[in-house]
Amino acid sequence: MKLPQSKKVIWGGLAILVLLFSFIYYSALPVAEIAVVRRGTAIAAVYGTVRIEPAFVVHVRAQNSGFIRLADEFSAGNGAIGKPVTKGQLLATIADETTARLLKQARADLQAATERAANPLPSSELLKTAEDKLQRLEKVQALSSVPAVDYENAKSEVNRLRGAVANERIEQDRNLQSLQETCKKLEAQMKNSEIRAPMDGLLTAVQTIDGELVGESNQLFTVSSRKNYVRGEVNEEDVGEVKVGMKATLELYAYRTQSFNARVSSVQPAADPETQHYTIVLAMDKPPDNLMAGMTGEMNIITGAHENAVLVPSRAVLVDQVLTIKRGVVRRRTIKAGYRTLDFTEALSGVSVGDHVVVSDQDRLQPGQPVRQQQVDISKKK
Repeated sequence: MKLPQSKKVIWGGLAILVLLFSFIYYSALPVAEIAVVRRGTAIAAVYGTVRIEPAFVVHVRAQNSGFIRLADEFSAGNGAIGKPVTKGQLLATIADETTARLLKQARADLQAATERAANPLPSSELLKTAEDKLQRLEKVQALSSVPAVDYENAKSEVNRLRGAVANERIEQDRNLQSLQETCKKLEAQMKNSEIRAPMDGLLTAVQTIDGELVGESNQLFTVSSRKNYVRGEVNEEDVGEVKVGMKATLELYAYRTQSFNARVSSVQPAADPETQHYTIVLAMDKPPDNLMAGMTGEMNIITGAHENAVLVPSRAVLVDQVLTIKRGVVRRRTIKAGYRTLDFTEALSGVSVGDHVVVSDQDRLQPGQPVRQQQVDISKKK
């Protein structure tokens, strides 16, 4: 039996109204962001922060006082920070006019003394004359025509002049040595006025300006090595679990989409007196090519692992409670938590693989409340 056309229209209209009201009702339901419980490796980890630090840092100080002149490559001052330097490269000079003047005079004195030393000694000509006279007397004395007293006087004069020549030579050598030492000392002082890079690396600080009057021991530059290391910090209550050789995962804010593997290479024996944080030094397995000092991030040092564990996003766990969605209705579950990290918590009981757990805004939902579900990518951190 066929329905009249009018009844078909009525029933069709009712069906549309039901669908419309269903759509309005469903659209009005709150949205619950959910993730699916899965299996994986549960880890126990010590959380900490990390910072990339240069392996070596050298503070370059002035060795004398005076007005500083920056080398051309670094005349931009702070604008030169980050420039590469090589060991021995000139960074600046400190003008020392007094030492320069004294060095000029000492070099002139040394040159004059050296030229004088090339000439005969003052008593050498007298000695030669006396020696010639003595030789003549020796020849005539054989004929017994020279009084013995004249011969002895000539011989004494030769000996006296020989002693005078020896003394003049000693005094000349002493004077030359003194002038040479003076020049070397002044040259060393002038060399100290040259500020040079102590090692290959990067200029990381400039604490002076061109033409400034600086004093001895003033800090002028900081040079850091290109080689870096990872410096981590953990809380006092966690450091006891950390051992050398433990694996760690790093996430640097400069590389938000990457994780890096590392190992603990050392644990510093003393805490920072202000923060009571302990320093952990880590070695990255494969650091990025452009890893730079000053980069920061987070780390998890792995202290234990359970394979094939039931994993719940840690964002879903409030103490020992989670909210699940089943058939569109909110339910509360109590779980027994095992290993826990910032990302995942091991659930020893309370939920099963495949359950949908709420990962945000749990305080806006109540058990028994109907909701719409929206699955989110839990690999993306908020």
